[in-house]
Amino acid sequence: MSVFGVEKLNFVLLWPILSLFFWAVALLLLSIFTKLSRNFYTSVSVIALLGNLLLLGMFNGFKLSDAGAFFGLFISDNYAIFAQIIIVVFSIFYLIMDMKEKKVEFFPLFLFMIACLILMVSSTNLIVIFLALEGSSLALYTLIALRRTHNAISSSIKYFTIAAVGAGFFAFACAFVYLNTKSLDLLDLVNSEHISNPILLSAGVMFLVIIGIKLSIAPFHFWLKDVYYGAHATFVAFISVVPKIAMIIVVLRIFSALGGGVKFEYIVALLAIFSMLIASIVALVQNDVKKMLAYSSVTHSSFILAAIISEINLNFQDGGILYLMAISALFLYWIVFAFANYGLFLALSLFKESSYESFAGLFNKRPVLSIIIALLILCIAGIPPFGVFWGKLLILASILTSGYYIIVFAIAISSMIMLYAYLKILIYIFFKKSDCFQGEQLYLRQKIILCFCLIGSLCTGIFAFVK
Repeated sequence: MSVFGVEKLNFVLLWPILSLFFWAVALLLLSIFTKLSRNFYTSVSVIALLGNLLLLGMFNGFKLSDAGAFFGLFISDNYAIFAQIIIVVFSIFYLIMDMKEKKVEFFPLFLFMIACLILMVSSTNLIVIFLALEGSSLALYTLIALRRTHNAISSSIKYFTIAAVGAGFFAFACAFVYLNTKSLDLLDLVNSEHISNPILLSAGVMFLVIIGIKLSIAPFHFWLKDVYYGAHATFVAFISVVPKIAMIIVVLRIFSALGGGVKFEYIVALLAIFSMLIASIVALVQNDVKKMLAYSSVTHSSFILAAIISEINLNFQDGGILYLMAISALFLYWIVFAFANYGLFLALSLFKESSYESFAGLFNKRPVLSIIIALLILCIAGIPPFGVFWGKLLILASILTSGYYIIVFAIAISSMIMLYAYLKILIYIFFKKSDCFQGEQLYLRQKIILCFCLIGSLCTGIFAFVK
């Protein structure tokens, strides 16, 4: 008979997350009793995130092996470690590059949100995922509204309303899973004898609602355009990358559990195809760059959803090297996209307006900035030899291997349509004439981050492909 001991809880695996909760509470209490500068809160938040990486290396050792804590409620596996590194690194990038004055409440909420996102990717228990998802979402709604403009508040309320509906679907899906398996752990669902039960198909469709909302997949994307337009450009860069990588890991876990017997991948494939085609067409008629990039984000999220379906199919076909290569391609694609997206929105933050006309004559006034924006746009568009192209090429190869030829055709059509929307920005920058350009200058640390983003978006994909 085994004796229960505290050491069996493996409490040290939780220290990276608990450290962020500690710093969040400390900053919140500090803001009550003292008045300190924004640079102080930014520095402490960056230190807290760097400490998270340090603790991850000390107690996880960045080991590519599974470990668990609290009887399996918290796990540390490849998905969790890779996602945590991406979440923390790009959160640090955001804090460094954002120079706008913020309320002191922003930083505790930000650290709380990051801790919840890390918890979300580090569990296979549906209740823990649900609590972490809602905790991070509530913090994100508040952070969007803290800008206190009419557009920011209205977009935050719209996001909250739509996501609340998605949370209800998630709760119903959890209930259906428990009804059939008597467990809320996705690992138990993989080995369940009820995996073919049609009720689990209904659960999968309900999961798809919250997935569509959080990944901004059409027709669940209506909140996205308002958030992109209402939030500050640098915060939009964060929203479009960090919360989505957490949701991508959740999707991988859920689809891996349901994909073996429920066979609802055709529903997901049709949704992904519909989303990427509709979003790319609507992007053509937008008169605002940030709104166009919102629909661009929808297409990229649709690519990821289609890639996940093919990867799950490869896993159940052979579970070998092809699946590992497909997962690597997915992470590569999102990392390169994150670099390019951060750099582009950092450049957009210099403009007082985001209409296409505000970019007219930019090359005559700021030629270096114009060339950087052009390179980043070409990278996001997937033009060779830039990084996103290689990531997309590897994803298309994995989709072809899994046999979803229609998805490959849809991605090609969507990419061609989106290319016209991207090139519209370049036309205004290089060929339109205007004397009304109004823009700000980059600070030193913003220039450093912009250089990192440019190098990352141009070189990461090529390096990984050659390697």
